[in-house]
Amino acid sequence: MTTPFNNKWIATTMIPLFGGLLYATSFPMTFAPSFPLGTILGMTCLLYSLAFTQQEMEEKSVWQELISVLFFSIGYNTLGYYWIPETLKVFGDIPFPINWLLGVFFSLIICPHLIIFVIGHRLYKRLSIKSSFLVSSVTSRHLIYALVLTLIERFTPQQFPAHIGHAWLNLAPNLGLAPIFGAPVYSFMSFWLALMIAHRLKHWVTHYFAPVAFIIFLIVNLALPLQRTQDEGSTTHTIRLVQANIGNFVKVNSESGKPFAFNEVYERYFRLSTKETDKNIDLIFWPETAYPRLLQSFKMEVDPRFTPPLIKEVAKKMNAEVFTGGYDKSATENENDFQTEYNAAFHFSRDGKLKNKFHKMKLIPFGEGLPFGPFNEFLAGYIQNISFFASGDHYTLFKTSKGTPFSAAICYEILFSNFIKDNLNTLDQQPDFLVNLTNDSWYGRTAEPEQHLFLAKWRALEFNIPIVRMTNTGITSVIYQDGSETPRSELFEEVVQDIELKTNTRERTIYQEFGLFPTLVLFMILMIISLSIRKFTRN
Repeated sequence: MTTPFNNKWIATTMIPLFGGLLYATSFPMTFAPSFPLGTILGMTCLLYSLAFTQQEMEEKSVWQELISVLFFSIGYNTLGYYWIPETLKVFGDIPFPINWLLGVFFSLIICPHLIIFVIGHRLYKRLSIKSSFLVSSVTSRHLIYALVLTLIERFTPQQFPAHIGHAWLNLAPNLGLAPIFGAPVYSFMSFWLALMIAHRLKHWVTHYFAPVAFIIFLIVNLALPLQRTQDEGSTTHTIRLVQANIGNFVKVNSESGKPFAFNEVYERYFRLSTKETDKNIDLIFWPETAYPRLLQSFKMEVDPRFTPPLIKEVAKKMNAEVFTGGYDKSATENENDFQTEYNAAFHFSRDGKLKNKFHKMKLIPFGEGLPFGPFNEFLAGYIQNISFFASGDHYTLFKTSKGTPFSAAICYEILFSNFIKDNLNTLDQQPDFLVNLTNDSWYGRTAEPEQHLFLAKWRALEFNIPIVRMTNTGITSVIYQDGSETPRSELFEEVVQDIELKTNTRERTIYQEFGLFPTLVLFMILMIISLSIRKFTRN
């Protein structure tokens, strides 16, 4: 293998480690601006260290490749997810330096798709007797590798799915292909370019099809900027976003039933929600688990007397509907109360009646449950710091008093494109906007709130839908279809935002309708062009 780095351990460890650090720079950081090309160049460093030819595989074992992935993950985790130790300290009460040591272990699972690719590629090479015509050229192989990496990245479960293509959001609103292909096509093009650059650095042979196609792809996106779909037919709602900034100490104590803490929550939400304004407020939004005491939707649905006085008083004084996060009690009981509560969203009318509710379906592993199936109930008797919520089983279509349909996603559900796609496609009517209730207070003044918001924006682009993002301690704003936002709230401040939200009757985007199919079609077109070029040049 011809390489400018003669020391194989430098290529195995230091280059991937640098690549992981570089990869993380494409996502928001609190101490430096984002570097849009970081994911592509960082992935190039990792791919440079992996074996693709038979000679490279003879020189480098699969264990060395896995070590390269591990060092890449360590770099990515160290810079990109430095907020995990803070979460372990606040949420799990784990002191320094144990929280930092545990945070390092996240490197083992941060990029599972890359581990799968390395092992799968080795098995393929072992089973492959002779290369077919499709993979006989370097460009064709790179296209196939790029597609495989995109598909594995897409379908491999990840705790915080920050994909290589998500870094393209830095170009918004100049991402005209997002509603057609979604984020996967940006991952596909990024992997392809990274493979080409890595090959060039290894073998000093340039194949021009990949960079030319990449430049054309970039130009098309720049030439078709996204637009907000607001016109004279828009429905206008005046919404109030209440960021009450309830700290973790008060929040936990109020949920535990301590009167002083509950009174603090009650006073803050009432004061902020009923703040004087010359506008007629239609809908008031509170964040995830804003109401601290356990609610019983099955009772509130039949008798409004079970609606909490706080919600009734706010709705009556402001003559507005209230949409809030909270805890919902299941109608079914069991002996140890295992999974009998839901992390939920509630929609109340102007007179305080419960109109509808949504139960969170994607629970946070090791925070809202454990991924151990039938063993969870047994472990729940010994592990106290995990909530063990029940998971919802259906999506909910809400409607405002003006008849505008909308849907909801709680916390990190917004990060999963397939989840939102299924949400929108399952409902009887297409929502005109989406609500994301979140509580990022556990992460402190780190990059996590910025990263959460950054990735949530992709859902607005992919599905051409405004997102009302309501948080406890920040960042609160309305995200529009072109990636723009209303002015953001600051972290850890009490903020009331009154916003004119204009929505249109929304049609399904091509990506919402067909998912990965457009990306597969693009792949086939590029393969045909690649094979045609090879045949022409050989002739």
